[in-house]
Amino acid sequence: MGIFWLKISEIKTQIRSNRASQQPKKMESRGQETEFRIPKIGIYTGKGASHSWLWFVEIFERLGFYNLCFLTEFDLVSDSLEKVDVLAVSGGDTFAIAEALGPQGARQLKTFITRGGLYLGSCAGAYLPLNSSKEHLNHFNFVPAKITNLTKTLPEAHGMREKFCTCYGCSFIFHAVREAVEVTTSGLPPFGESATFTAPLYGGPPMTVTNPASVMATYTAFTDKTLFLVDRKLAENTLLGNAAVIREKMGHGHLHLYGPHFEHPHFSKANLFLADAMMWDMPHQTAQTANPEDGMNILSGSEKQRFIRDFKRELSNSRIVAAGLEMLPLKWTIGSKVYETGKIRVFLEALWQRIRSFEKERLILVRADQNDLLVQTALHVTKSIRQIKKGWDQKADTLKTATLLFNLLNKTSALFLEIYFRSKLFHTDSAEVGARCIVPLLRRPGQFGKIEYEGSYGQIKKMVA
Repeated sequence: MGIFWLKISEIKTQIRSNRASQQPKKMESRGQETEFRIPKIGIYTGKGASHSWLWFVEIFERLGFYNLCFLTEFDLVSDSLEKVDVLAVSGGDTFAIAEALGPQGARQLKTFITRGGLYLGSCAGAYLPLNSSKEHLNHFNFVPAKITNLTKTLPEAHGMREKFCTCYGCSFIFHAVREAVEVTTSGLPPFGESATFTAPLYGGPPMTVTNPASVMATYTAFTDKTLFLVDRKLAENTLLGNAAVIREKMGHGHLHLYGPHFEHPHFSKANLFLADAMMWDMPHQTAQTANPEDGMNILSGSEKQRFIRDFKRELSNSRIVAAGLEMLPLKWTIGSKVYETGKIRVFLEALWQRIRSFEKERLILVRADQNDLLVQTALHVTKSIRQIKKGWDQKADTLKTATLLFNLLNKTSALFLEIYFRSKLFHTDSAEVGARCIVPLLRRPGQFGKIEYEGSYGQIKKMVA
């Protein structure tokens, strides 16, 4: 299969021409016109969300999708979904997410999808809309799929007992393996050929469906990185041949449910598949997006420098204290999810790695008092980490403090990234964004093959799917 590639200069010329004529943005590629749309993507960061939502942030930024917003359970039960094209829900505690959203959140989510929205669920986000009779989950019976890792008799654990299973009423959801597994795409539309690659599995579901056309990918093999938590034969029976990714239509919209974490930034082929599928099922009518500067305070000069300095100092303090905690054998079970000390720095490093480019922005756009709020939440993060260290030294229970800390980490990360992407979107020329979106936007049916494109940093990069 040949390379399907459009020069970046050609994309920029076409986008600028479209913008000048005030016509809908379209790009002509190899004689075929392709509509150019930058999606407005909402990422769930509320109760029950773990650190893995940051992986969605990572791949969307790589693709040039800067029009991101970060939504809690309070946003989802209100009308916030009316303002997005895509909702991404990653890993965490499915039960806590379902309880937090409740029947009102379920109704809002159903309305969002049936009106044309796209739901991306990975791991916990994939379990959420599956049919269930359990309390809280029973409000989200959107997809008639069954999971194959549900049992009434718990098998013997061969490792990681704390992550091996979750109670599910009188039954158990068990996790047969962790780490990288091999998946194979179905070759059904929108992709014309089957492809095999790896993706990490951290508790996501293996699924069975009655409609084979809804299967986008299946589990096909284990890898030398696969960690078995149960007997290998049981793991094979539980996963291999069953659906890893399914696509379900609901009204005018769609749900894409991923057992493995296709959004994990270390698995580029899985990332590309997710992005392609997302762009294929984008709503025909995209959400109205306000200008990023509307209603914002603009920080510049010494005011901007002072804000970034204060936040950076506190973030640095948190990183230093968190690094010391990683030497301690501390773990906490929060809800049905186990958290290790290493997860703290996953949040902190996601922010730290963006500080340098954030400092280079000429202007920073914030809502009223949002900059002060960010610095204050960062201060509370540092304080909570120090309290955990003090509690350990005094042999005290640190669960309550850890629960508060992970809530603060989600809040602080979402708040910083909201400011970061709003400012980035403000400074980025739409043609430049369009050039970065070449991979998913210029896909034709049956072209799931080799793609060359210019990445965010002006280098020619390759993703081979």
